[in-house]
Amino acid sequence: MSADATASPAGRRPVGANSRPRSVSRPLSVAIVAIVGVLLVQVLLETWVQVLSGPGSEDVRGHVESGAAWLEQLRNVLYLALAVITLVKVAMDRQWARFRTGADLALLVLGLVMVLAGVVNDSSVGLIGQGILVYFRGVLVFYAFRAADLDRVMIRRVLLVAAFVVGLNVLLALMQMLLGQPAYRAVGVADMAWADQGRAQGLQPHPDYLGHLLGLALLGFVAWVAVHPRVRFGWWAVAALVALALSASQSGESLLGVLVAGTLIAVLVKGNRRRVLGVCLIVVLCTVAHIVATTDDHAGWERRLGSAFSGSYHQLGVAGRTSPPATGSAPMPSGAPALEREIRVLDVQQAADILPRQPLLGFGIGQFGGLVAEKSNPDWHRNPKFGPDVLSPAGVPAPQVDSFWLHLVMEAGVIGLIAYVIWLFFVVRPLLPRTARGPRRTTRTPPVAAVWGVAAMVFACIVATLSPAFEGALLPPLFWTILGVAWWAWRRSREEEASVYTAETAMLPVVRDRSDVSDIDTRILATDEILALALRARRRTDGR
Repeated sequence: MSADATASPAGRRPVGANSRPRSVSRPLSVAIVAIVGVLLVQVLLETWVQVLSGPGSEDVRGHVESGAAWLEQLRNVLYLALAVITLVKVAMDRQWARFRTGADLALLVLGLVMVLAGVVNDSSVGLIGQGILVYFRGVLVFYAFRAADLDRVMIRRVLLVAAFVVGLNVLLALMQMLLGQPAYRAVGVADMAWADQGRAQGLQPHPDYLGHLLGLALLGFVAWVAVHPRVRFGWWAVAALVALALSASQSGESLLGVLVAGTLIAVLVKGNRRRVLGVCLIVVLCTVAHIVATTDDHAGWERRLGSAFSGSYHQLGVAGRTSPPATGSAPMPSGAPALEREIRVLDVQQAADILPRQPLLGFGIGQFGGLVAEKSNPDWHRNPKFGPDVLSPAGVPAPQVDSFWLHLVMEAGVIGLIAYVIWLFFVVRPLLPRTARGPRRTTRTPPVAAVWGVAAMVFACIVATLSPAFEGALLPPLFWTILGVAWWAWRRSREEEASVYTAETAMLPVVRDRSDVSDIDTRILATDEILALALRARRRTDGR
């Protein structure tokens, strides 16, 4: 089923039909937007609040075991409330037709593949449920926004709240870059591991988390300059500050994601390519300037590149992390010895030896290197079906796998990986500019939010290659909020195009043959008839 099906207004209730639930529908939409806003603030400030409310430990992880566990419970309650309100909204407004797109069908198939992978590999029902929840909890935001009756005011309020938190993180990151340890202590951080490495983290548990946040924000600016006819100089200065804070995080995956996504937008959206590439140039210049001016930054990049090359040349040896995983693992203790291996290279090498044993459906949901596997069985790497001690060379304990795609293919197999990629393709497909989907399409300027959605998809896929981002606490709600807004903007654009053919019946004689005026049918056309009329008109024009 094509993802374009959502463009049809058929999923909306007819005017005047079943008007009683309409009085409840608006408050439900407001509740959805409010919960999403609270959720975004919660995930952006969770670690900082945990550090302030914890017992004074130097553990600054995103999931502090001895800290304020109620914050994690609050996040789960928000997701649950969002799911319930969304279901009530869809049921009361009878919006089921809105959720019959190719993306929805692909998600259903993906879920069935994951369940099958768990069943055939002896994953318990609870383990399968926890694994699927971690994989897809952020998707609830996407479906909630699709169910809500959004408007510009609602979207603006959510984005303003998120923009305030982003601005706070940018300010703190720049202070940490300039002032060093005092700026870290000012926000309650006790462990100076990242300060010693010269990596800014803002209010986030890990510098890569800060990079993910700022990368998505910067891509929003890229989408805006790609579509908007005029951009004031002040906004360029703000973008430069965000790019400088991004470079201070030393998040290589985020920098790569911004550059690749920005270049793709320059190719897909014609007209303002120079400005889009100008943003990419600003990111590069800020990164280079920071590397040249900061000794710690220069040493950090050298250390990561050196460990990556050494990991490629050696199959076995000393293993370690040049950076902790972005899902909550603690940073290296201050004064730790230099690491000789890049753990992500080691993970790929070992997975290449293990996966051929069960390539199709992997080793089961919740059993390999993810958040669920680590919590349910800290010794998951000693599972006999992975091989004797293959995942713990030199006595180093195996944490979570630092690549979402590697984690996915090991748990759900090649079939699960393909199903996941197909699902993401159907999610992003309707957002692609029409000129990129066929020469017969019009060249109408796409909505800014739709361009942002495409850029966010590319960015997230690149980041997920080098981190377990898609199952983390921060990236999924941010990413799916952007995609939800993008789908709203895309659907609104399609409905505006379709409204061209909904003129009053008094205008029908003008578009018909004058000889048929006596037989004019003045009834109101149904949605399907309007779309069929538009299709016939387009075919007639193309045939000339």
